[in-house]
Amino acid sequence: MQDEHEVGFIELLRVNPTFRKYWCANAISMLGEWFNTIALFVLIDEMSGSSELALGMLFMLRMFALAFPQLLTGVLADRYSRKWLMVLANLLSALAVSTLLFVDTTNEDHIWFVYAIAAILMGLHAMYIPAENAAMPNITKPNELLTANALNSATWSASLAIGSALGGFVVAAHGVEIAFIIDVIAFVIAGLAISTMNIPQTIKVEDEGSFMASSMGQLKDGMSIIWKTPRIRRVITAKALWGLFGGGLVYMLVLLGAEVELGELAAGIGIMFAARGAGTFLGPVLARYVFTNRSRWPFLLGWLVSICGLGYALVGFFEWQMWFILLIVAAHAASGVNWVLSTVLLQERSEDEWRGRMFSTDFMLMTTVNGISTLAASMILEYTEMTLAEVVQIFALGQIISGVVWVMLVSPGERRFAEATSS
Repeated sequence: MQDEHEVGFIELLRVNPTFRKYWCANAISMLGEWFNTIALFVLIDEMSGSSELALGMLFMLRMFALAFPQLLTGVLADRYSRKWLMVLANLLSALAVSTLLFVDTTNEDHIWFVYAIAAILMGLHAMYIPAENAAMPNITKPNELLTANALNSATWSASLAIGSALGGFVVAAHGVEIAFIIDVIAFVIAGLAISTMNIPQTIKVEDEGSFMASSMGQLKDGMSIIWKTPRIRRVITAKALWGLFGGGLVYMLVLLGAEVELGELAAGIGIMFAARGAGTFLGPVLARYVFTNRSRWPFLLGWLVSICGLGYALVGFFEWQMWFILLIVAAHAASGVNWVLSTVLLQERSEDEWRGRMFSTDFMLMTTVNGISTLAASMILEYTEMTLAEVVQIFALGQIISGVVWVMLVSPGERRFAEATSS
């Protein structure tokens, strides 16, 4: 139990100027990024001859490009300044997005360049994520950590909701170029703002031998620590548990946006992702103010995955109606709670000198299964006679079952540890 009361959202921003500056910079970057994401979906759809498979490839590529660099980005976050890694990721992302302004959208052969830039952006995001999450406990006090993570996740979700909705309508009205310009500006502002921050860090990794050789050794050490620490080993699978079927479901959310009658394709996708964002915004708020009993968190993680699956199951089993957007909001509220609780548990249970490698492993697992899930869904839709509704049903039921099984496998040791650390 924390010695001091958990601070509220407004109080955290008022009393912690370092986090306040980071939060403002991150919010600007994320808002621009979702403008860019909707534009990428629309651009790929316009340039491809098979939208279902093309969009599936984009989702899969983004996930794998986020997953594989995690083998090294966690080492970077433990070995070098996390602040400057975040700055570099933002500025290089701005440069990458700017190249999309010169793509010939009428030439289908240029679609591979768009895929390549999408992969580069995710690779840079892979460098940013471990540094960001590992730095969070160093710019907050223990009684601020839950609130900081909840606010960070809620801001990501609000950016998703607002950026997707605005991005969808702006792209529909003015084209994809305006979205790319906004994203470039947002990345530059975020990078410059983070560069002025002071982020403490404990570095105990020694440079021995070549970069690759020493990095592989540090990666091996990090994996060994995770495997030998049961309180970390189980929780680190929580996000991947959701992604096992959630990756395919989010991909199919884009296809639902293309099918429902909301006018332009960009507007339909924007509305669906805005619903997802509204849910993942609500989730962190619930995590902060409703799910306060830490001893229950290791069990809730699985049930929350099942609740997410239930929401999508209801969407899949009935004829589409506009009020189903509320089911999407509820489903992603559950996933948002899962994200915040698992992140805080990992931050609280880890040490600063290997926290970067732990979070890179966390995201590598999540993004890898996300990519596989997306690939499976796109291949089923492309090469079988199954309808979109039927595939949504299968993936939703799979998510319900996987969450229940995960809870059933909670070990007695985890139960004792959770109770001991919450009493």
